[in-house]
Amino acid sequence: MILTDIIAQNFLKYARLELTDLPAQGVIAIDGANESGKSSIGEVICFALFGRTFSLDDGNLQKLIRWGEPACSITLRFLANDQTHYQITRMLDRSGNHGVLLSRVDDADNPIARGHDEVDAAVYDLLGYGYDEFIESYYLAQREIIAPQPQSQAVKSMAGLSPLEYVAYEHEQEIDREKASIDRLQKQIEQLDEELTALELDPTAISSLESEQHALQANQTLLQEKRQTLEEAFGRYCQMLPKRFAARRAGRRARFYRLLCLLGALAAAVGWGLLARLPDHPYSVRLASLFKTYIPQWEAQYLTGLLYAAVGLTLLFVLLWIRVVTKQMKVNRLTAAAEDLAAALESAQLSPATDWAMPRTEDEAASDQQSLSQRILDETLSISELEPAVEQLIEAMGEKRDTLQQQGIRLGMALQKEQERVEQGEQIKIARQGLMEQRAEHERRISIGHKALELLSGATQNLSLRFNRDLGASVGRTLPIFTDNRYQHLQIEDDLSVRVFSSQKRDFMDLEEISSGTQRQIMLALRLALAQALNQRTEGGRQFVFLDEPFAFFDQERTRNTLRALPRLDEQISQIWIVAQDFPVGEAFDRSLACDRLRAELVA
Repeated sequence: MILTDIIAQNFLKYARLELTDLPAQGVIAIDGANESGKSSIGEVICFALFGRTFSLDDGNLQKLIRWGEPACSITLRFLANDQTHYQITRMLDRSGNHGVLLSRVDDADNPIARGHDEVDAAVYDLLGYGYDEFIESYYLAQREIIAPQPQSQAVKSMAGLSPLEYVAYEHEQEIDREKASIDRLQKQIEQLDEELTALELDPTAISSLESEQHALQANQTLLQEKRQTLEEAFGRYCQMLPKRFAARRAGRRARFYRLLCLLGALAAAVGWGLLARLPDHPYSVRLASLFKTYIPQWEAQYLTGLLYAAVGLTLLFVLLWIRVVTKQMKVNRLTAAAEDLAAALESAQLSPATDWAMPRTEDEAASDQQSLSQRILDETLSISELEPAVEQLIEAMGEKRDTLQQQGIRLGMALQKEQERVEQGEQIKIARQGLMEQRAEHERRISIGHKALELLSGATQNLSLRFNRDLGASVGRTLPIFTDNRYQHLQIEDDLSVRVFSSQKRDFMDLEEISSGTQRQIMLALRLALAQALNQRTEGGRQFVFLDEPFAFFDQERTRNTLRALPRLDEQISQIWIVAQDFPVGEAFDRSLACDRLRAELVA
C-alpha cells in the first residue's frame, strides 16, 4: 500500500492538513521541534486506516479532535496491491459519533463499505493485515523501538502462526467440549447404573415364574380333567345301577328256568329211554304205571311225545343258558362303570382338591378313599351314601379350581410385572450402551484432537524456527549497513530474544553489552525485517513504512548512514516516512515536510 493523499481537518493540533501527490518511492522527511505536530501525521494515518491510534484506544478518541472544535474529519487515499486507488473517509465528533466510508477514488459516491466494523473487515481484506500487525511492522511510534514480543499476535501473524494457533485453540475448545460431554454422559451412565441396581433384577426370576405358571396351569388342567371324569363316571354309575339290577334279576330268572328245563329234559330223556328200550325193567313198569295213574289217557303211542319233550326242553335249556350268559356279560359291562367311578374317586382323592374336600389326616383320607372305592366295587355302598360324598368332592375340586385360577391371576400379574421390569432393565441397558458408544466417540474425538494438537505444535515449532531463521537472515542483510559492518549477524531465539555477533570480539553479545545507539540500530533493523516479512506474507507489493523518531540517540554519522541505507533495503518498501527533530545537513529527500508548533496548518 502506497499513500497518495492525506487530508485532515481539526485533528489534534492541525486545523488543516493537506498532503497531496505524495511520492510513491523514496524518503518523505518530516522535521520540526517538539510538539510541532510531526507525530500527528503518523496518528492521522493510523486513525484513518484502523479507527484508533498508538496512543489512544477506542474509549478516548474524542481527544483526537482539535481543542475547541466540535468534530474532525480525515480522508486518506492510497494505492493497494492491485493498483486500485482507494480512499477512506472518517468523521468523529465530541458526542462519540464515528462515521467511516471506504470507496474507490474514481467512484466516491458508491462506497465499498460503510461503518466501523464493515470498513475494518474490508481494509483487512485489501491489505492482508490489521492494526496489531501494522504497529509491529510498518509503523514505528515515537520512542517505541523495542524488540517484538514473542506472544504478540502481530508477530505470530507475520510468522504464519496465527492460523495454526487459531486452529489449535479451536481444537482445545473442542477437546474441552468433548470432555464436558463425557462428564455429562458419565453422570447419565452412573444414573442409569443406579436405576438398574435399584431394579434388583434376578436373571432366574422369569424362568422360575414361568415354570410355576406352567405347573399351575398343568394342575388346573389336571384338576379340571379329574373333576370332569368324576362327574361323568358318577353320571354313568347312576345310570348303570338300575340296568345292572334288572340284568341280574333277569339272569337269576333265566338260571332258574334253565335249571327247570335241564331237570325236565333229563327226566323226559330217562323216561323215554326206560320205556322205549327197557319196557320190562321194573323201573319201566313202575314208571308206566305212574304215567297211567296221573295221565289216564296215556297210551304207548304217546311215548314219542316224551322224546320230543326231552328234545324241546333241551333246546329251551340252551336258549336259557345263552340268556344267562348274555345277562352276565351285560352285568359285567355295567360293572365297569363302577370300576371307572372307583378309579375316578381314587384319582380325585389324590388331586390337590383332597385337602379341601376332606380336611383330615393322611391316614384318615387314605382309609376313607379305600373304603369308598372298595365299597363301590363290593356293591355295598348305596347311592344315598355315595352321592353326598361325590358332590362334596366335586365341590371341593371346584373350589380348588377357583383357588388355582386366583393363584394363576396373581402369578400372571407377577410375571407381567417382572417382564415389565426386565423390559425396563433392557431399555436401560440399551440406553446405557448408547451412552457408552457416545462416550467412546467423544474419547475418539479427544484422541484425534490431541493428535491434531501434536501435529499443530510441530508445525508451529517448524514455522517459528523458519520465521526466526528468515528474520535473522533479513536482519543480517541490513545490520552491516546500519552499523558500518561492526555487527553483521543476529541470533534470534525462539522467544525472539536477540544477541548480536561482534566482528571485533568474534562472539555473540547480549544487547545490554552494547551502546544504546547500537541497540536502536539493531532494533530498527529488526523492525524493518518484520516489515519485510509481513509484506512477503501478504504479497502486499509496494509498501510504505512510517518511522517516528527512529534516530534518537544516534550520532550524526549513524543517522546519515542509516538514511542513505534505508531506500536500498528492499525495493518493495519503497515509500519511507521518517520523523526527526532535525536531519544531517546536506541530506536530500524526495519530499520534505517542516512542522512548526506555532502553525496550525500544513499544506504540501
